[in-house]
Amino acid sequence: MPSFAWKLSDDEVVAVLTYIRNSWGNAAPAVSAADVGKMRQTLQLHASAE
Repeated sequence: MPSFAWKLSDDEVVAVLTYIRNSWGNAAPAVSAADVGKMRQTLQLHASAE
């Protein structure tokens, strides 16, 4: 499956992740846009280091 990271805003990623984390009877806290932004930065740092 191709990556959609560059097509979705942080808020859209938050909506998808929060939905997935709370599906199928799970009760997880919501993901924040700040968490998504931090993870994007972390992933970019790892990608540039390779």
